Amino acid sequence: MSIVRPTRSPVTNGVATLHDIMIPMRDGARLATDVYLPAKDGALLPGPFPVVLERTPYLKTRNQTNTPDGAFWASRGYVFVTQDCRGRHKSDGVFISYPVEGDDGVDTMAWIMKQPWCNGKVAVTGSSYYASTAQAILCRNPPGLAAAVIRVGAGDYHEDGAWSGGAFQMTHNINYSLGLAALGKEAQADPAVKQAFEKALETAEAFKLMQRSPLAPGQSVMALAPTYDDWYQEWQQHELYDDYWKQDGYRFDYRAAPDVPILLIGTWYDEFLGGMLDAYTGYAEGKTAPVQMAMGGGFHSSVYTMSTLAGDVDFGPGLPMDVPGMILRWFDQHVRGIETGLPQGRQFHAFRLEGAKGEKTKAGNLQAAGSWQTFASWPPADAAPTPFYLARGHALTATPPAAATFSYDHDPANPVPTIGGNVSSGLQIVRAGPADQRGDQTLLQCNDTHPLAERPDVLSFATPMLTKDTEITGAITVTLYVSSSAVDTDFTAKLVDHYPPSADYPDGYAMNIVDGIVRARLRHFSQKGPGYRRLYAQSDEKLTPGKIVEVVIDLWSTSVLFKAGHRIRLDIASSNFPRFDVNPNTGEKFAERRLPPVVARNTIHVGPDYPSHVVLPLRG
Repeated sequence: MSIVRPTRSPVTNGVATLHDIMIPMRDGARLATDVYLPAKDGALLPGPFPVVLERTPYLKTRNQTNTPDGAFWASRGYVFVTQDCRGRHKSDGVFISYPVEGDDGVDTMAWIMKQPWCNGKVAVTGSSYYASTAQAILCRNPPGLAAAVIRVGAGDYHEDGAWSGGAFQMTHNINYSLGLAALGKEAQADPAVKQAFEKALETAEAFKLMQRSPLAPGQSVMALAPTYDDWYQEWQQHELYDDYWKQDGYRFDYRAAPDVPILLIGTWYDEFLGGMLDAYTGYAEGKTAPVQMAMGGGFHSSVYTMSTLAGDVDFGPGLPMDVPGMILRWFDQHVRGIETGLPQGRQFHAFRLEGAKGEKTKAGNLQAAGSWQTFASWPPADAAPTPFYLARGHALTATPPAAATFSYDHDPANPVPTIGGNVSSGLQIVRAGPADQRGDQTLLQCNDTHPLAERPDVLSFATPMLTKDTEITGAITVTLYVSSSAVDTDFTAKLVDHYPPSADYPDGYAMNIVDGIVRARLRHFSQKGPGYRRLYAQSDEKLTPGKIVEVVIDLWSTSVLFKAGHRIRLDIASSNFPRFDVNPNTGEKFAERRLPPVVARNTIHVGPDYPSHVVLPLRG
């Protein structure tokens, strides 16, 4: 029985719904809640029943496709409780993104446990923001918590959402904040405010805000929703990993979670990929209950669809996940005690991205492929971390190279455009997922259709044409020895599957696999704690112009099969806009930028003394 296409248990009941129950929180605020109960012939069934809880800022009556709703759960013998987060829609209070969700979630759990229809077992689930509301409950370990399914959620909002490697995640932060504000109470109360936010969410207007950023307090459309502007300003101001980001809700203490079965559902091209990887390690540490991962091949919103597409690539019938069936199977076995054939222990189910011949589908997408693999541990025990060195001739080689340097100018006025990648809130400014790494004039950040590798500010290093299929599955890091003429600058790295030329793609196809960034003055990092990966932005140290320093770029993980005839490519640059903000090279903090940008002459050093390299986990 497939973990991504499980057999669903049958519908046995009708549904009765209680709307807008106002549940009191510890401070007196009341949160609007709907309850879906099993019924037959219009009458409630006696129960009690296990409960599934979701808490969302996106409207409790809204349900996305490929997601189980209240009727789905009640018809199968569960009570489903869904709640508007504080300050959203019909709930009292002021919405502050994330930090209040722990207290409110625990108070809601306590109310559920007192209800006659609850049998004392509550499962929590959610995706994106409400994956965080579920984790906020999970890491508080309230009475009654029996199991969890977390989908495409952040593990630490500093590094997974607001920032990454010291750079501000521009596309996500602008669109996410505008989208929340457009449905906030200020917009609900005033049609003019709602219209202003809807206008700002139009692609061209949102792009202008990204170009203007950082947004000064009270000086943008965000000022029309002052409470939203307040926390957005705090995000901009706290670029270091400080006490602000250690608040409950922005960061989760996995060790505090109960020893209950937890299923994690992620995707390789999700902005929150790193958080899901952390969660898999963190929740399992020191625990005995099953903790399992299903890491799909799509992007953030792929969990809401059964499409075979991710970005501009069709990965075929193996890509879609039956998310409702997966959650149901998990809760049936671990909450209701119904044997569904799930294995015990830890398992990591990974969709392997697989290259192909470079042919287009009838719809005009690259036809690739993929298959599912299962591992007892992550990273896989049989994956050998292998360094590939940047070398003369723009080669990527397993042999340590001779000394050389590669220099380019990073001009903040002409950044490298973002083409696909790990984004979650991009509108049409950035299309999430894989895409041919060349200009696309339907995107506002592109001025032409040339391959990005032809830009003078992009360095491409590639292996020779592969003579056999080569699998890379596991964690990837890039270590660079760099210098700059500026006191600060960025370095980006992007792993690419470089297809050979074909009839459909005469120039070949350069498919982005995973990418990352490091801000040079924020290059020092340490571990956040057990279960967490490397974290940047622990301290601020400007560059000394001309002095060589080491920087490390965390590319998280992937699973990809590079086919014979392809090349493994690594692209190095100093910008990736608008996924990340553009570094003006002045050394100022993001929220305090006042100086005019300067052009930075950036240099990558290679050779015995400066072994710049990427570590690739090779299997087979």
